[in-house]
Amino acid sequence: MELLGKVALVTGAGKGIGKASALALAGAGADVVVNDYKDMAGAEAVAGQVRGLGRRALAVPCNVGNSSQVKEMARRAVAEMGKVDILVNNAGIYVRHEGGIAGLPDEAWQQVLDVNLSGVFYCCREVVPDMIRRRQGGKIVNISSVQALLAHFEASAYQPAKAGVVALTKCLAVELAPHKINVNAVGPGAIASEGMGATLGPEIVEAYRRRIPWGARGYTKDIGNVVLFLASEASRYVTGQTLYVDGGYLVDSTPTDLKRYDHPVTPDDPDPR
Repeated sequence: MELLGKVALVTGAGKGIGKASALALAGAGADVVVNDYKDMAGAEAVAGQVRGLGRRALAVPCNVGNSSQVKEMARRAVAEMGKVDILVNNAGIYVRHEGGIAGLPDEAWQQVLDVNLSGVFYCCREVVPDMIRRRQGGKIVNISSVQALLAHFEASAYQPAKAGVVALTKCLAVELAPHKINVNAVGPGAIASEGMGATLGPEIVEAYRRRIPWGARGYTKDIGNVVLFLASEASRYVTGQTLYVDGGYLVDSTPTDLKRYDHPVTPDDPDPR
């Protein structure tokens, strides 16, 4: 899956899944625009790692929930890197709240939708016109979640936003197929990343892990490898799809009281990336 001569823009790439995606793409030969908002030190470090692989890199700060900032990020990407062939919409947030929907304030609801859904829309809106103009196709990979198909207590902003990403992926796939621009999504399950542990806490993380048929959480590189596939010519005839990468979590229909995974689960090994 060679990407020599391609330029990728990866949002939220200062750590976690975004970082793994950026490095997977760079490892296949792509130059990478590394975006983050709150962790520019991380973004600069990832850009350094991309350069260490012999590829060009540009670290760009941007809050993807702000359309003006996204416009400027896209402008810089094209001005300084020449083009964007691959867009990976990874940036996302999870805001915990208590008390169900009654405890979800306006600002938290709007913040989650702004970043997790509107951010995907804004980035696509700014990057797609240049892809169409160049008539060389393109690849868009949106990061959704298994949560797009689930319903959990106190997730009434995050889950609708991630479901919206799946719907937007389908709409754009139909719209952009005549231009040979593939639009797909990845739905990570429980992934051993800084974000999941910090957001949910160790007890909830362990509860999730014990429900995974695979017996362990995935690594960020597991998602990065799928992003690479969807960004490459290996997925030429794949569009409008969401690929769930979850160790079998979604397909397990075993009743909770009959779960088979109470055996000692496989520990999460340190991610080699």
